[in-house]
Amino acid sequence: MKPSKTHRSSNLSIHRFQGKRKIGNLNSIGWEIAAGLVLLCALLLVGCSNGIERSTAVADQPTNSVEPEAEGMRFFKGSFEAALAQAELEQKKVFVDVYTTWCGPCIVMQETIFPLPEVGEYFNERFVNFKFDAENEDENGPELAARYDIGVYPTYLILESDGTEISRANSSMSGPQFVTLVGRMLGEVSGNFEEMVERYEAGERSEEFVQQFLMDAIVEFSLSDVPSDDATAMMEYYERGDKFKKIASEYFETKQFHTLTNAVDAQLVLHYKDKTPRGDDLVEFVLENYGDFLAVSSPSAMSQFALNATWYAALDEAQDGNESYLSFIEDLEADPLSQAAEYERSRDPKSRVLPEAMKERVKMIYLETIEDWDSIYIAYQDQLANTGDPASAQAFASAARLLSRSNNPEHQTAAIEYGRQGFELDTKDPFVASNYISALVAADLRSDAEEVVETYRSGLTDSAADQDKLDLFDRITVWALNPPSESDVSTE
Repeated sequence: MKPSKTHRSSNLSIHRFQGKRKIGNLNSIGWEIAAGLVLLCALLLVGCSNGIERSTAVADQPTNSVEPEAEGMRFFKGSFEAALAQAELEQKKVFVDVYTTWCGPCIVMQETIFPLPEVGEYFNERFVNFKFDAENEDENGPELAARYDIGVYPTYLILESDGTEISRANSSMSGPQFVTLVGRMLGEVSGNFEEMVERYEAGERSEEFVQQFLMDAIVEFSLSDVPSDDATAMMEYYERGDKFKKIASEYFETKQFHTLTNAVDAQLVLHYKDKTPRGDDLVEFVLENYGDFLAVSSPSAMSQFALNATWYAALDEAQDGNESYLSFIEDLEADPLSQAAEYERSRDPKSRVLPEAMKERVKMIYLETIEDWDSIYIAYQDQLANTGDPASAQAFASAARLLSRSNNPEHQTAAIEYGRQGFELDTKDPFVASNYISALVAADLRSDAEEVVETYRSGLTDSAADQDKLDLFDRITVWALNPPSESDVSTE
């Protein structure tokens, strides 16, 4: 039986859908991006927020440091079903951390919070702790993620030993916040945020109060119950998030930036300014004073903050057709930002946000913006045909999408071939299949495209993961098979 869906939350720092991509000529943004914009509520795969309960005194916030010998959360090694059985045996509930390898908040939690001894003491006594990568098929991640309707990372689930969901939340946070958050999820701790809202709306603006208000807002937001299939509820949710971000900005403006280098204010900055592109005054101050903020936060938190700020700044420039995007990425190779790149490289040598990987990704976006199809064609020939390592299905699919936009017959032929190779590598990825279909439609091979549609559908099973993929595929193939013309889409 599929567990009930009690929460489906997202980050207070609202995810920037591929930066500030301008919705004008549909052909300039790619049909699957337009489809993604339409399906934003269903497709959000973003990092989450931080949380704190008012009962945790601001003055008592610790830095996120861990002694090497400290014992933190103990995670069950084995299958999900075995974890449930162990919980039944021990008469405990199950705590589940659902993560992905690319999720910044997931990385921060796993490297700085889960190992804390006070966190381990709380969780190990109450739960059988289990975690899984939602994208790792070897550990049945996609099926479990579909079973529990996961669309935000990290997601924390509290389950009965039979797998029934009790509660869920999201976000990265400090150790005390994490303990308090789960106390809220279990009903052991109550909140008084409505009282805080009333005081704020009545005009209370003392520095201590606003600071605590912003901390409380984070945990409240992480506990929000937002149905992903309710567009109105999702819009209200994000509007509420924007309101908290505005309050945070007003709070930061009342302070001299150098006074923010303390554990609590640094946490607020890293949360409310997460994914804000470089160029923002406070973001620049944090990056210029990397060492000072590092001393009151953590290496993983600062690394993710700096890499996100760089990525979105470079992305914005590339999508505006400015080659200056390179300057932001090159800053990661010099102090102090080289610390962020070095930390990420030590954590994951194949990370997609390392300078060298970021440079290649943003370059393709820049070339797409200026419609330099010849350069894109040459770049993909080098990446996909002349490399020693086999390319992924997603890489072939990206090539198919971009080159199908070119009017050059040679490029369109290559797009179809790349689409075919990607689909052969992964017949279940809805975007891989849809990009192949898009390339066929662009070349007026509609009957071939419809055959791919049927092949894709027939290759799926009745599993929850496959049915989720089928639902997504059916939605986006509407755009692939019937892409709007330029006249159907308003321009800026």
